[in-house]
Amino acid sequence: MLLTPVAAITCSGSTAVGNRGFLSPTTAAGTATGAPVIDLHKLSYTLYDTLKLCPDNGDYSKGAVGAFFCNDHTHFEAADADQIARVVAKALRDQKIGLAGYLK
Repeated sequence: MLLTPVAAITCSGSTAVGNRGFLSPTTAAGTATGAPVIDLHKLSYTLYDTLKLCPDNGDYSKGAVGAFFCNDHTHFEAADADQIARVVAKALRDQKIGLAGYLK
C-alpha cells in the first residue's frame, strides 16, 4: 500500500488547496506494482475544508490553524494527528485494503 503525502495548510481564499509533490510518482508506482494508493494529500486538504481552516491570516500559532498544526504549519498537534489517522483508517476500509482488517 502506498500513501501520498499529507498536505500542509495552504489556502486559496476560503478553500484549502493541494501543495505537495510526489503525487504522480506515488500513483504511478501503485499502478506499476498493483499496490493500492491512498490519496492522503486530497483527503487531508478536504478535511481542512471540513474543519474550515481557511481562510487563515498566516499566524500558525493561533486560531483554528494554530490549534490543528504545530507552529511549522505542517506537523499536527496530538489530537489532530488522531484525526488524520482516522482519515487514513477510513480510506483503508473504503478501499477494502487488507490492512483494514486489523483496525478496531
